[in-house]
Amino acid sequence: MNRINLEQAIEIAHSKYKSKQYHQVKQILQQILQHSNENINVYLLMGNVHYCLSEYQQAVEIYSYVTKIAPDMAAVHVNLGNSYAKLECFDNAIISYEKAIAIDPSFLKVACRNSVYVHSMNQQIIPALEMCGEVLDNSCDSNSLNVTLGSKCNRSNPSPTYSSYVNIYNKLHIDGDLKNGIRPEEMYMGISTIPWIVAIKDLVDLTNSNTLLDYGSGKGIQYKTVLPEDENHTEYQNLRDYWKVSEIHCYDPAYPPHQNLPNRQFDGVISTDVLEHCHQEDMKWIIDEIFSSAKRFVFANVACYKASKSLPNGKNAHCTIRPSVWWDVVLKSIAQNYPEVKYCVLVKYIWSDIKGDESVFQVLSNLKPPELAEIELSPSSATIRQIRQEREDLVPYTLHGKDERVYYPLVEVAVDRKSTV
Repeated sequence: MNRINLEQAIEIAHSKYKSKQYHQVKQILQQILQHSNENINVYLLMGNVHYCLSEYQQAVEIYSYVTKIAPDMAAVHVNLGNSYAKLECFDNAIISYEKAIAIDPSFLKVACRNSVYVHSMNQQIIPALEMCGEVLDNSCDSNSLNVTLGSKCNRSNPSPTYSSYVNIYNKLHIDGDLKNGIRPEEMYMGISTIPWIVAIKDLVDLTNSNTLLDYGSGKGIQYKTVLPEDENHTEYQNLRDYWKVSEIHCYDPAYPPHQNLPNRQFDGVISTDVLEHCHQEDMKWIIDEIFSSAKRFVFANVACYKASKSLPNGKNAHCTIRPSVWWDVVLKSIAQNYPEVKYCVLVKYIWSDIKGDESVFQVLSNLKPPELAEIELSPSSATIRQIRQEREDLVPYTLHGKDERVYYPLVEVAVDRKSTV
């Protein structure tokens, strides 16, 4: 293969790589390497192709070879670390990330963010907390567990921050977020439940539940507008029918129509996109309140990454960003007091690699493996036939001291179909 043909072949390989024709790229690169093994970019592309094809062992071999002949390429060390992580060789992954940061500190954010997930998967609590504090939440450190577990705050005596944040969210519900162009009717509608409707249905079926509490429901629009469809294409008029429950009670301290938390238990309690918005001093009593409200199961998801928007006070909306090892300790300390309650909590991370950013989850649960296997934990499984478009009833609540009737128009919801577990 002469030089001109070699350059043309590499150009074709890059073009097909951009269009994600990985198998064809692999064939082209194999032919190139038979004639020339001096082009480091060919090896880099081959490593990327192996990674994109989930051939992680081959990716490790290629990236390792490149680090030997070009040890100062920080990006290759990151790619090598990601490949090790996919193989669950977590210690090797961390070593590779550390080398990348030492070579080029500009890789700190990506490498450290992935390291939080890797340390958590490796059950390394202190490194996970310290890394999380470095890149995600500066209140996260080796003492943050003690702050939460040792807190004396409770429902009757919450932290001062709790009340101030309830007021902030209440004002956003009423006024909207003018800075970011979000109207009042679009603020915290409750749509974060939608990707998890299948998982919730599976838990309802597993525990034979009949009543549900949505803790932190927002406006609860999802219970009026979502028309679900199951795997047999059976259509349902609402989520209550889809889940086959008799009652769904919405609770949200910042939304006046839903501020009442009944003094009774429900079979199941769900809390989606809520806990990361609560401060660590209040976390113990809030989670305890969730468990004490449940007879049979608790389902929640929580983000381990920064929110895309800030609150009017300038703070990130995710005020408690913690790795799964932190949540695991907190959950177990509380769940032990409710042995009859099954729980399933998903901690969501943003994983960055050569394919871009994607969602990855770690499952925290006291379900037995056969039971957990019955729960569909991928948000991509949600099937929404359509969003009901007709006008709903007006919702009364107090607006700036006056009784108003506010109409919330319905907005079509896009379900995340790229997230993976």
